[in-house]
Amino acid sequence: MDDLFEHQMQSERDKAINAFYTHFTSYLAIMAALAIVALVSGDTEWIPWVVLGWGAVIGLHAYEVFVRRPKRDHEAREKRLLAEEAAAERAASDEKTGTSG
Repeated sequence: MDDLFEHQMQSERDKAINAFYTHFTSYLAIMAALAIVALVSGDTEWIPWVVLGWGAVIGLHAYEVFVRRPKRDHEAREKRLLAEEAAAERAASDEKTGTSG
């Protein structure tokens, strides 16, 4: 495998994971602040909807980063490996027949 290709995929994966954890940390901090505001004001009817709504988005983000992305990365690696193998086979057969192109 090409080291640059692997490095790029790893770098993109790391960025996606860091973005998820930033998103999750923001969620926790803001939910804590909103819970305090709701408890102090005495109006707590709205807080579950905010927690559930944003929590669903967090769940979708986690699914994308930790489930879908690894599958896509694996498929990209397999596709690249197959292309490299096909190119090597073509080069070997060209050497045998003495053709180039």
